[in-house]
Amino acid sequence: MRFAILIVVTAVGFIEDILRQMGGGSAFDGGGGQRVRAPKWPSGVSDKITKKMAWLKGTEWSWNNWRAVRFHADGKFEAPTADCQQDLCKWSANRGKVYILWGQAGLHTLTPSLEEPKNGNVMQGTRQDGQPCHAKFVRVFDNEHAELEKDAYEILGVADDADDAVIKKAYRKLSIKYHPDKNTEEGAREKFNNVRDAYEILNDPEKKILFDTGGMAAVKSLAKGDVQRGQDSTIGLTTSLEDMYNGNRLPAHITRRVVCRLCADDQKPSGKHCSSCGSCPDEVRMVNRQVGPGFYVQQQEVVRSRHRCRQDNTKIEVTIEQGMHSGQTIKFPYMSEQTPGQIPGAVIFKLKQAQHRQFRREGDDLHFTMVVGLKEALLGFSSSFKHLDARDVHFKVTGVTKPMQIVQLRGQGMPKANFPSEFGDMFITIKVDFPDKLTTAQQGKITEILR
Repeated sequence: MRFAILIVVTAVGFIEDILRQMGGGSAFDGGGGQRVRAPKWPSGVSDKITKKMAWLKGTEWSWNNWRAVRFHADGKFEAPTADCQQDLCKWSANRGKVYILWGQAGLHTLTPSLEEPKNGNVMQGTRQDGQPCHAKFVRVFDNEHAELEKDAYEILGVADDADDAVIKKAYRKLSIKYHPDKNTEEGAREKFNNVRDAYEILNDPEKKILFDTGGMAAVKSLAKGDVQRGQDSTIGLTTSLEDMYNGNRLPAHITRRVVCRLCADDQKPSGKHCSSCGSCPDEVRMVNRQVGPGFYVQQQEVVRSRHRCRQDNTKIEVTIEQGMHSGQTIKFPYMSEQTPGQIPGAVIFKLKQAQHRQFRREGDDLHFTMVVGLKEALLGFSSSFKHLDARDVHFKVTGVTKPMQIVQLRGQGMPKANFPSEFGDMFITIKVDFPDKLTTAQQGKITEILR
């Protein structure tokens, strides 16, 4: 019996030596002893998995041609060693390097040959003790997460702030390049499908804003009908009667919260873009909680947002169309405050006409008061006034004009909304300026005339 035990112990020690030489911790460490404290990242090594290196998430590799290891999306590193089975292994990737904190075996640093999960990708590097190590790509084991890591802008090869014209141009170019009818190379069909899907997202306003603020996961939630919508914001906008008559484009500025895409990747320059960014509001998610054997309930859980937000002074050009009325609204969809994974509400400008020094508006008609002397009121007169488009409008009144008589000029009012070629009318109230007194001679002449 002693001889048998000796053989087992010797065999265990022999295998442990082999595992340490292959890289990583021992497969037999930790048995019934005290649990080893999780190692910490060395100074100067970031624990971030940048957007550019996120393709590693959910991939499986052959380590030193001997064992399979996995890079989980949450930063957990999985390997058949006791350290990793005790959750003492984790990984990060940034600045073109892959860092593996492999339990008691320490830090492993490797450089991949390619920047995508495909056959032929090999990582070369060294362990903490200076011994070389390498890994070959095997497969993507977490396809769902790999789908969530896709970047629509990156697939089309455009900048994050590219406008619609640039996005459309890139799509047309790539869809022709990878179209299966013209390109028979391996992988062309997959690239064509990715280009098509990316454009479908960026060409749809709701999908685009969700992707910008919550990534592919938010877009997937939209398809399931699980996306919340933010509240609209109504802002008063004072405009002149001239603008409502002629039409105009007015600049307006709003301060709103926006989600910063650039902060999600510390490979990108942060400087002017991210210096003012802070935490986004806490997010609410649905989780399943077990309340008994085989019984689960859905509950809301408030979690800290992993996104970064900033206050942005956004300039909006508001188009005032001819004939618009005070109280009318102009809507800008998706321009209200942003929250990760939500469709923002609209910014709604409510028009308020400023008081005009001369004209008063009633519907599509305009009113103003003109003062004439007694002579003009009795004998008739010709006059003119400056309209809202700065042209001179001439008109003539014949015969006697009574005090507060109204003169109507057809077609000289406001343009009718949606029918700018049609106009309301102008109504001029004539106010007669009577003399304060008459001389004896004047009284005599008037008496003689009116006799």
